Amino acid sequence: MVAANKATTQANAVSRKKPAAKKTAVPAKKASVLAREAQAAKKGLLKLRADTKKAIEAAKREVAQAVEAAKSALRFEKQAAKDKLAAKKAKAAATKAAPKKAVPNKAPAKTAPKKVAVKSATKKQAPAKKAVSKETVATA
Repeated sequence: MVAANKATTQANAVSRKKPAAKKTAVPAKKASVLAREAQAAKKGLLKLRADTKKAIEAAKREVAQAVEAAKSALRFEKQAAKDKLAAKKAKAAATKAAPKKAVPNKAPAKTAPKKVAVKSATKKQAPAKKAVSKETVATA
């Protein structure tokens, strides 16, 4: 019974929605003018579609370029990080190797002060020789 009621209400709704027969209005313009306007409207619509397609294609190209640039930058940053890490590891390896080299370097460090001492001793002897030579020249 419920189904029967729904069917009748739908039929009533359809009959209510039907408009009464309209009288055809007399056009204000001639048919040829209206046809020309319709053609112009179609051309305008096609032009808009073409422009829209071009704009969409241009936007797609820009997006593709931006994505490629982002990928390239990401690759560059990753490579820079790898290089930095490799440099850090090399520096750490060099520091570990440096203490082994520092032990032999201590021996030359001890010899260096001896050289300084020898030089200072030579400088002291040089003025003494000059003084002696002046005395020998004066006595001669």
